[in-house]
Amino acid sequence: MFAYRSQDCKDGAMNEEARERFAEIASLPDEEIILAEAALLIAAEMQDNLNVPHYLTMLADLCDRFERTIDNETPMGVSVNSLLDFIHGSEGFEGNVKDYSNPQNNYLNRVIDTKQGIPISLALIHIALGSRIGIPVCGINFPSHFLVSYGAEIQVIVDPFTGRILSKPDCATLLQQQLGKNVVLKKEYFSPATNKAVLTRLLENLKIIFWKEKAWDESKACIDLQLLLLPNTPEFALQLGAVYEMQSNLPLARHTYTQVLQVSDDEHLRDQVSKRLLALEPKAKTLH
Repeated sequence: MFAYRSQDCKDGAMNEEARERFAEIASLPDEEIILAEAALLIAAEMQDNLNVPHYLTMLADLCDRFERTIDNETPMGVSVNSLLDFIHGSEGFEGNVKDYSNPQNNYLNRVIDTKQGIPISLALIHIALGSRIGIPVCGINFPSHFLVSYGAEIQVIVDPFTGRILSKPDCATLLQQQLGKNVVLKKEYFSPATNKAVLTRLLENLKIIFWKEKAWDESKACIDLQLLLLPNTPEFALQLGAVYEMQSNLPLARHTYTQVLQVSDDEHLRDQVSKRLLALEPKAKTLH
């Protein structure tokens, strides 16, 4: 399989050590990926001098504080309610309602520091504690609002933004609030998300914010990391070509678009790429 790769080596203030470690993690089998470390490395790409081991220690300390509050008498070792009370009550983690679109809501270190975030970053707190304590907690790539699931046999669905346990009717209401009243709840919306899917969605959130702000270096960094996670994704390569265009790096834009044409059999995508390549052609001079 052909793997797309960013061709330039200028990453501005991006942390090269974090990038190299992230690449190592991205190459691991999905079940071996430690989500908290990978999420902190994403944050390290966008911030200078982020001490990843320090924040992993803070998560371990958080776990230790919780374990001192439990008695291991339930079938899963702890009750879901006790963990929710600890995360959202005792520790005070909550959704950042007032400043939802701030990119820092996606940085796990800032979520740990401020105890505020968005659904997917707060879900990382739930998953990190679950993995350390040994209880089954996984992310759910629910449309437009990331959720978590507790339990193996019986799913207990939790909204990590509010810390509330959701019934299926609650989930249907949430879905319609996000996407409209005609949207129907489907069983596949509750499928566990792979670790790479969680990281890809986290990066997608950041990319959307940066794209709107025309922050092309940061947008490109998100795409680069997504391509490390999913190397054979022509949609990401198309976006990379668009970033090169915005940065006026037309040779790399042409090169990247040409790569997509060589390997993609998606006609709609190929049509988009062809139009972009045509737009990059020098305009013929008009004779008078």
